Amino acid sequence: MKKITIALLLSVAATFAADYSAMTMEEMKAARGSVSSADKGAFQAEMQNRMQSMSTEERQKMQSEMKQSKSGPQDGTGSQMRKGGGSGGGMRGGR
Repeated sequence: MKKITIALLLSVAATFAADYSAMTMEEMKAARGSVSSADKGAFQAEMQNRMQSMSTEERQKMQSEMKQSKSGPQDGTGSQMRKGGGSGGGMRGGR
């Protein structure tokens, strides 16, 4: 019963949401993080359908690529601040 309800909700949401089925996988990867909250359900449903239709090797490769793109560039630029890289006035000893 729960699966039927979820499937019904997803299909209703897909009716009113953007059509992601026409997008390429590259376009969908690029759109991650910028999908409106109203379209997230349709986007997630389309992404899930595509991932399930992939072979195990394709799915693992795609997941690896998406993890890397989510964590930022892997080029050694150090885009994340660490160990005092910011200008905050945190409470450290010796003031």
